[in-house]
Amino acid sequence: MASSETMTTQRSVTFVNYTTPASITTKEINLDKCYSDDEIVINLKAAALNPIDFIVHGLCFPYITRNDLKTYSRDYAGVIVRRGANVDPKWQIGDRVNGMFGHIFGPHGTLSDYLVMDPTKQAAIAHIDNSIDFETAASWPLVFGSAYAVLFHRKQKWTENSKILVIGASTSVSNCLAQIAKNHLKVGTVVGICNQNSIERNKEFGFDYLLPYNDDEGNDVTVKNVQQFIEEKLNGEKFDLIFDSVGNSQFFPIMDQVLKPKNTNSYFITVAGDAKYNYKKPGLLDSFAALKAPFRALNPFRKFNYAFPFVKKEANYMELGNRMLEKGTFKPQIDSVYSFNEFDKAIERLKSNRAKGKVVVKID
Repeated sequence: MASSETMTTQRSVTFVNYTTPASITTKEINLDKCYSDDEIVINLKAAALNPIDFIVHGLCFPYITRNDLKTYSRDYAGVIVRRGANVDPKWQIGDRVNGMFGHIFGPHGTLSDYLVMDPTKQAAIAHIDNSIDFETAASWPLVFGSAYAVLFHRKQKWTENSKILVIGASTSVSNCLAQIAKNHLKVGTVVGICNQNSIERNKEFGFDYLLPYNDDEGNDVTVKNVQQFIEEKLNGEKFDLIFDSVGNSQFFPIMDQVLKPKNTNSYFITVAGDAKYNYKKPGLLDSFAALKAPFRALNPFRKFNYAFPFVKKEANYMELGNRMLEKGTFKPQIDSVYSFNEFDKAIERLKSNRAKGKVVVKID
């Protein structure tokens, strides 16, 4: 019989399908027997929410997915408390780590007390410095990894002459991208588009220029402002990359006026598709619209390079993010921190579209 010291109650935020709300469920686990020789057990201290959590929940249809509990969230920070005999010696009990746990409809997630995983299969994990608090460490892995994928996976060459346009400068992914581009890659010109009320706030993330998408009357002036900027500030030179983090198709009809030719390896890359996803009341049509981007990327008749980035389970971006964090060249954007029992308030905050940065849950 296992000793009482090894038994503990595990709390997790779970759901069964899209008809069931997220809720806290519990189960008893034996910390000495819940992992294999290839796995580690992380006592989670903080986790962050991402829009993908709501998309996955919204696409979890009864009779298609299994009728079992699926656990929320992907970003995490915590302490290793168990390790299997075959685990790489770089991962030791007591190590402080953070990362992105990739899963779809998985029984394990990061809104939980403990995470059991194989670090060779979930390679997006890194050590965190003692000076970094767990809430900060948990706030950025997925959004930083998304920005990393945009900037590195298409093998574009970044120099001081490169030019990037960011649609949705206020989002966490865009702020990560601007900081990587300016502070690590030394890209010459990074231009952001955001609400005119957010311009002052977004300056701290390194954008060289910020253009409002709305005028004083609330009219959409996105395309007009970008065309005018290219003419007046860039002497007619177009962008090497247009990154969309909110859902935008306004430039498709005039892409040749704003993006460099296809044969220069220029790209329009989106993480959101053609339109903004309705996280408050997700529906089937919204989900398909958000997922249309990967299929659009396969269209052989496109006149410009179009891509949808996929965050890989790789250590590269985790190690880069932590190095930049320690050097002070990367500042994660945190909107709010909630306790574990307030997870529902955290979900509502992110769904409100009013969050200015990541919504973090402290697993206290």
